[in-house]
Amino acid sequence: MLRHWTPPVGLNYWIKQDDESVPYLSNGYYYYRRYEKKKEHPIYARKKESLEAEEEILLNVNELAEGYAYYYARGLSVSEDNTLLAFGVDTVSRRKYTIHFKNLITGEMLEDKISNTTGSTVWANDNKTVFYVDKDSTLRPHKIFRHVLGTPTEKDVEIYHESDNTFSTYVEKSKSRKMIFIHSSSTLSSESRFLNTDNPKGKFRIIQKRQKKHEYDVWHHGDSFYILTNNKAKNFRLMKTTIDKPAKRHWKEVIPHRNQVLLEDVDVFRDFLVISERKNALTQIRVIHLQDKKEHYLDFTEEAYSVRTTSNREFDTDLVRYGYTSMTTPSSTFDYNMHNRESKLLKQDEVLGDFDPKNYHTVRIFAKTDDGTNVPISLVY
Repeated sequence: MLRHWTPPVGLNYWIKQDDESVPYLSNGYYYYRRYEKKKEHPIYARKKESLEAEEEILLNVNELAEGYAYYYARGLSVSEDNTLLAFGVDTVSRRKYTIHFKNLITGEMLEDKISNTTGSTVWANDNKTVFYVDKDSTLRPHKIFRHVLGTPTEKDVEIYHESDNTFSTYVEKSKSRKMIFIHSSSTLSSESRFLNTDNPKGKFRIIQKRQKKHEYDVWHHGDSFYILTNNKAKNFRLMKTTIDKPAKRHWKEVIPHRNQVLLEDVDVFRDFLVISERKNALTQIRVIHLQDKKEHYLDFTEEAYSVRTTSNREFDTDLVRYGYTSMTTPSSTFDYNMHNRESKLLKQDEVLGDFDPKNYHTVRIFAKTDDGTNVPISLVY
């Protein structure tokens, strides 16, 4: 879809092997991943309500991988009542994942197993129904199924079949936790459907039928959808429409198209929109308050850098998390308070050795080509 990301520019540096990810908050728990020395696989864990709380191990992949030449776990997804875990496992390095389920209260593995999937699941709000994606013989994600825990997989209901082999499909839950989306996308076209999470047996409704060279992405907010689209907008524009009238003819413009600015991504919160824009080949983060419409940009002091929003799972929050790096700044994670406009450094990769960013300086210049295009050049010395 439209969630573009440019790999960060930066130094090649060594990082510690016993590392830990920055915890993120989701539905009352702080989730994180950590590694132990001389262990190949991660340990996935969480803490309830506070980082000072007792650690709960979701998965120790090192233990699960014992006896396997290859073992990879992905797509960890917790039910709405926080008691069940779904995750995908590949043991042959073919990217064909079998979904397993774990009771987080007892620690027991459930009997349900779903093979030949992408490894990802989306929970409905009844805490027993999941949606997952099946792969075809070419490993293309092509079908969405509904599974109810405790029932045979042979009885799983096919919800959607992407018959066009130039398209792939996937399923996700909105940050508001109120909607389930089915997305289909190809190189230059996309299409989305939606269903309320309280009605897993309901029928998905289409937002806008696919059209050639029309890309769009959608986010839920209250009784509305925000839609990022390239319709009549090469660099994309942001639209809004009501849930009961989702088709393109009802879309109203929120942020217009601009010739010199690429609108790359959107993070929707209860009180804020966070817009990722690219101007002069640099990403900017723009914050818009939904009530008073006041807006501002985050201030990054370096001339050349890479930044992106990341791990923003909570809808009702004043914090937006972003990752930042440059040719002199190691990969760093920040929380930014959208009310008081303060950034808090949560973690910065440790560079082993005698690296000191004060020993380096970065500049950004432009070189004009024969056709008048300004090409950005980042230099570090």
